[in-house]
Amino acid sequence: MEPQKDRLRRIATDFGWTWYRMRRLIDAHLSANGASMSRLKLLAFLAEQPRRSTDIASFFDHAPRTVTQAIDWLEQNGLVSRSPVPGDRRAKLVQITDAGTEMLEQGLPLYDGIVARTFGSLTEVELAGLKAAILHLDRIVDQLEEEGGFRKGRVAAPGDEDGG
Repeated sequence: MEPQKDRLRRIATDFGWTWYRMRRLIDAHLSANGASMSRLKLLAFLAEQPRRSTDIASFFDHAPRTVTQAIDWLEQNGLVSRSPVPGDRRAKLVQITDAGTEMLEQGLPLYDGIVARTFGSLTEVELAGLKAAILHLDRIVDQLEEEGGFRKGRVAAPGDEDGG
């Protein structure tokens, strides 16, 4: 392999494994408190506005059955509710409940704690460089998604209003 390709692959792999390990840590902390990263992601998405399950499946690129099972669990635990969609007898609108909002609010400090200990260890210059690199890569991924005919966009982290 060419040296540049090898270097880029190593950096991408290192980044991927580091993020995977952080997610694993976050999930472990959340599960000890009855939550998970995937549940918090879904609750954060629903906190923005109620959604149809097909829209959720499309946005997260999950199979409809997977989303239905996740919604079933959240509904059984009082974290979301389903209501009819006006004008569409088959569809249901999924919305976060007060209990779901409470779980989201309880989970965020656990998530924030891991993020603070990892990203917070970087200097201001390193953080600025990382943010610039992520924004640049995000734009490239947007272009690649568009060229490939994929659904465009990413799921922002909870509380991430500016998308980065």
